[in-house]
Amino acid sequence: MRSILFTTAMTQLSHAHAAAAKPFHSRRPATTSALTAFAFPEIQTIVTQATSGLATYFSLVAYFDRPRGKLFVDPSNIEAKQSQVEGAGLGLYATESMPEGTLLGTYPGVVRPSNKYMEKYEKLPVMGVYSWRFTDNKSLVDPTDREGKLHDYCLGGTDDFPLSYFMHENVLKWKVPTLLARINEPPIGGGGCNVRSEENLKTREVVFSLSRDVYAGDELFMDYGLTYDRTGYS
Repeated sequence: MRSILFTTAMTQLSHAHAAAAKPFHSRRPATTSALTAFAFPEIQTIVTQATSGLATYFSLVAYFDRPRGKLFVDPSNIEAKQSQVEGAGLGLYATESMPEGTLLGTYPGVVRPSNKYMEKYEKLPVMGVYSWRFTDNKSLVDPTDREGKLHDYCLGGTDDFPLSYFMHENVLKWKVPTLLARINEPPIGGGGCNVRSEENLKTREVVFSLSRDVYAGDELFMDYGLTYDRTGYS
């Protein structure tokens, strides 16, 4: 579907370009006014086709490369700071007590087809630390920027379409908090997990909720699943 819509937009632009390149032949000299009268509708058509093609293209880029995910919990109830897990960097902590079943939100990032994701991953393997792979292996959620780095907000954009990063970072500026991407696995011998995840393969969302009561100062932990690469664990 993604490629079909993209092809449609590019076809419209191609038609506009072809119309612009088509030569005009006449058997007799034409006056300036006659040429203008003839050419104006044709120029108008070219402009209309080009505008329509560009509008379709940018609409598709905005839709497919948009940042997804949102917080259901009050942002003041959680914070990112140094994790208890050695070498894990930042972790996510509760700043207020919250009961079991509390919905935290959905995983942040851009949903990408597996093959497109792997093209970026091969160049920037560090991004794999923060990506969520769906259990059917058809797509992943990538919250990182063009350099594979995780920031406080995901703005969207990919290398799949020209100008995608530019449009999302400088024009649309949609901001999705990436706090939920900071949740680590518990340390070996630790107290176990207090966060559970539930995938919706139809909507390509991952919902996080508390699997038990947590208290202010508790670090949030979850199980990354059977397919996660733990070769770097000590």
